[in-house]
Amino acid sequence: MRHRLWIYGPAFAYMLLIFILSSIPSLSPPDLGIDAEDKIAHILEYAVLGFLLSRSVLATRKPGPGPILAVFLTGSLYAASDEWHQSFVPNRFASVWDVCADMAGVVLGQMIFYWRYRCQQARIG
Repeated sequence: MRHRLWIYGPAFAYMLLIFILSSIPSLSPPDLGIDAEDKIAHILEYAVLGFLLSRSVLATRKPGPGPILAVFLTGSLYAASDEWHQSFVPNRFASVWDVCADMAGVVLGQMIFYWRYRCQQARIG
């Protein structure tokens, strides 16, 4: 049981954090002085999720197209459900463009995880 909690716990905890933050009516990203700060926030937020989901999946499966697709679909479906959830929160709204930024973030997180994983494997082997 502890092993599974260590494997899946960080990703689920982070998904809960995203849900909680999405429930805050007046939450907005910090002002960076650029037009795309909202999308950058979405990409970074979901890059962490993509990284944590990749960590979870790779702990139980060998690297390959199946696990990569599973992480992408899981992160993308969660992004869509999060936007849907926001449509019920006062002063928040759902956006297809936010889901696209979230999906890009999932891919970025996967890329960072697999790059790190391959570097570690090269050092071991």
